[in-house]
Amino acid sequence: MARQKARTTITIPEELLSELDRKASEQGRTRSDMVCEAVAAYFSDEEDKLLAEGYIRIEDDSPDSPPETGGCWPESWPS
Repeated sequence: MARQKARTTITIPEELLSELDRKASEQGRTRSDMVCEAVAAYFSDEEDKLLAEGYIRIEDDSPDSPPETGGCWPESWPS
């Protein structure tokens, strides 16, 4: 099934637009394709970061996690 598309207008610095056009031309792609891919990658990266942060918070709150001692349990310290 084809995705529905919507037209939008954005404002970006001329230097960035020139770079976008150059890269798109080199790759035989459209500006739109390049921008869509970049936005999708941004959201994917943001989601990955949030998932990783959530995992870290859950891991830190776990009763099985070592206390704030540099990542090891006190009984494993040398005497």
